[in-house]
Amino acid sequence: MSDFRAIAGVSRTLRTLLTNQIDSPATVTVTLAPPDVTVTGVTGRRINLYLYEVRENASLKNQEIPGHGHPSVYGHPPLSLDLYYLMTAYGESETAADADLAAQQLLGDAMRVLHDFALWPADLPGLDPSLQSEFERIKITLRPSTLEELSKIWSAMPQANFRRSVVYDVSVVQIESQTRRRLAKPVEKRRLEMTLARRPEIKTVYRKPAATGGIIGDPRVSIGETLVIEGANFDATRTWVRLGGLEPIRVTPLANEMIEIALPDAQYPVPRPIPPHLLLQPGAQLVEVLTEHPTEVVEGGLGRGVTTTAGAKTLASNQAVFMLTPQLKGTTPASATPSGLLTLTGVRLFRAGLTSFVLLGEHAIQVRQPAPGDLWAPPTHTSVQIPLTALPTPPTGGQSYAVRIQVNGAQNRETTFSFTLMP
Repeated sequence: MSDFRAIAGVSRTLRTLLTNQIDSPATVTVTLAPPDVTVTGVTGRRINLYLYEVRENASLKNQEIPGHGHPSVYGHPPLSLDLYYLMTAYGESETAADADLAAQQLLGDAMRVLHDFALWPADLPGLDPSLQSEFERIKITLRPSTLEELSKIWSAMPQANFRRSVVYDVSVVQIESQTRRRLAKPVEKRRLEMTLARRPEIKTVYRKPAATGGIIGDPRVSIGETLVIEGANFDATRTWVRLGGLEPIRVTPLANEMIEIALPDAQYPVPRPIPPHLLLQPGAQLVEVLTEHPTEVVEGGLGRGVTTTAGAKTLASNQAVFMLTPQLKGTTPASATPSGLLTLTGVRLFRAGLTSFVLLGEHAIQVRQPAPGDLWAPPTHTSVQIPLTALPTPPTGGQSYAVRIQVNGAQNRETTFSFTLMP
């Protein structure tokens, strides 16, 4: 594993590799300097390597080095880095007629060296000592770069003229963290807990018909009505049903395939208030069945262990959805003029944060808090008032409307309420 000297070690190794492997009849100097800096004492043919970007290797971000330390240690994995080098070739002369040809030949020779030594073995000649204990083998890859990308790099150095360059990605260099790793507590006693019971499964949920022969399968249910849950594996030592955000409610299944539960209003079945923020509200609600079963436990050291029946395991079913609807119980008055108010009474008609509309035929009037000067009463969960000014002028003899209410996207099921708007 390398330390903080690994980045500089890669640069030194690249310099040594190019110096020893370039096949050139003339002396070639390999420098490690910014391209816009004149290197003191260096003349003639030159290859310059400039580390212009360092990125963290995301694929190894949380991976420990295999085989290093105790298998159960964790935390603070090594810092894995990808290094990006800009390699530029310089000829002996800048003004000769064939000056650029020499630079091109030198660039091709240097690229050949990095191609031949693209994967560094542990015994690579000239490998820097800081890299000799690396677990990951360092790889050199020629990175495709457009003229636009290279121009951005060179334009960041206003004192340097643009030169033909190539970019290499050196990956991956790892720097070991000096923070102490944690050691997980060893297992002192083996313990295996199991049960042969199957997970409960919900197949359908619907409102229990009010009379024999009623429609079965309607998922619209109101507060106080009975929700039927059909499925499998409901028989258990104890069985609960979770409705929306309420705490699980203890139930006794009618059969292994059926549960009935009345939707609570403000109290749980075992008398205890439901907090106001948990009250079931109109709209789509989740339902889930929980069952508890005895388990067998095998525990011990290195032997065959001892079997006991202590403990219980709770299994959760899949989730199903039913639609909780508001209940409309009455409307007053039976008729009024456009300057009047219409009052609706019922259950779960309004809740701050949920949108409620009173539907009069094809017209929708939103329920809202009265502003200064408004004549209607503030809405509550059992009563709402709306002004009738939004309705079109009725014909002679009046206009009759069916009255419904929609809360959080759920409409009431009652269809017996109507109102007449008089001229």
